[in-house]
Amino acid sequence: MSRAKIETKPYLPGSGTAFAVPPLETEPGLAGPLATMPVTGVDPRVRTEVERLLEAARMLRPALREQQADTEARGHYSPEVHEFFRQHGFYRLLLPRRYGGLELGPCGFFMVIAEVGRGCPSTAWCLSLSQAHTLTLSSYWPLAAQDEVFGQHGHMIAPASGNPTSAKVLRVDGGFLISGFWRYCSGAPYSTHFFPTIHVPGDDRRPGYRAWAVVDRADFEVKDDWGRVIGMRGSGSNSIEIAEPVFVPDHRVVAETWTNEVSEPAPGAALHGNPCYSGAFFAFAEGEVAASTIGLGYAAIDELDRIVRVSKAPFDDSGALRAEREDWQRVLSVALAKVDAAAAAVFDGGRRYEEYGRRLVEHGEVFDAGRSMRLNQQYFAAEELVWEALQSIVRAAGTGPQADGQKIQRYFRDMWTAMTRADQIDFFGAPSTRSRWESEANYPRS
Repeated sequence: MSRAKIETKPYLPGSGTAFAVPPLETEPGLAGPLATMPVTGVDPRVRTEVERLLEAARMLRPALREQQADTEARGHYSPEVHEFFRQHGFYRLLLPRRYGGLELGPCGFFMVIAEVGRGCPSTAWCLSLSQAHTLTLSSYWPLAAQDEVFGQHGHMIAPASGNPTSAKVLRVDGGFLISGFWRYCSGAPYSTHFFPTIHVPGDDRRPGYRAWAVVDRADFEVKDDWGRVIGMRGSGSNSIEIAEPVFVPDHRVVAETWTNEVSEPAPGAALHGNPCYSGAFFAFAEGEVAASTIGLGYAAIDELDRIVRVSKAPFDDSGALRAEREDWQRVLSVALAKVDAAAAAVFDGGRRYEEYGRRLVEHGEVFDAGRSMRLNQQYFAAEELVWEALQSIVRAAGTGPQADGQKIQRYFRDMWTAMTRADQIDFFGAPSTRSRWESEANYPRS
């Protein structure tokens, strides 16, 4: 996609030179004060792939923004966007290379999701939460399950849910019969598989335990029940039902012993020769949402940047644009600083996840609950920074951009939904909650 040359005159305060409003970029964020962070990393292969995917996401951005209202109405991104993701490798971000994947690792994954979110936060959420479980399967499941699942499509699109409302599990020879209803299965519309959380019943020989299963698309139904919440209406967070019991073999059901601590290298580290497949789930999971909100923060900044360039400053008889006044420059500058800091925190979380996995595999250092929960809280803190930035952006934009159909309103609604889930930093920081981290049977995520 061709681009006009971008002029980079000083815009935000603190440049040390006279203020001048640069021309509006057709694709904001490529250069100048609103540019996103450069790709960093020591692996040239990963760096090249991430840069290619970021470029593809930027190419897609105008279409994602144009389709935001339709995405909300539909409840998920369009078939055309789905095909774009498929052709450009967005469904292979975390897939091991042995299956034709890109094997980017968490940091590269977060960067790509954030860039998608700059075009449409709902789309990023839908993509992120369906793709993240590729890392889960690759890390904790045996080779037989990985060969079956990844070999079917060359990728996996798999929502998960930790909230079974009527799940039933019966142990039978060679596996389990599973049925039930699960809510908030983000990424469900284009799913190839489903990761239901189940409770395996105990018997005279062994106690019951909490587990995850992997179910093929032919064995479950995606319900048409998403889109009636206040925000993230296009995230494809539909419910999933397994009405009649379906057989799931033993090798597709794994006890949930890796939620907040991994004391020995996970199976994926040896299978794929990469320690990023040997981390604790909590040290990664909230980053899936946080990366989507990073993109949302940059999208809101882009929209305020557009608004202040075309609207006059109130209470100013000179006819000056808001962009020419320090009050609006200040809002943009501080909001950008907060979103940049949030992005740095999320991407750093991905790098540390990989480093802790390496230390576990190479030196036997336990990837313990202290490390995983600090990363978990770091992702939450990043979301708080974006939320703070967005509140100032909404105030500075004024009343008009809060109308139905306006992007600022949509971003505010999306962020409100992200901040009011069951998963919140205050709950995870409470002593009563910390005791639940130590029990895999009481895994509190939604």
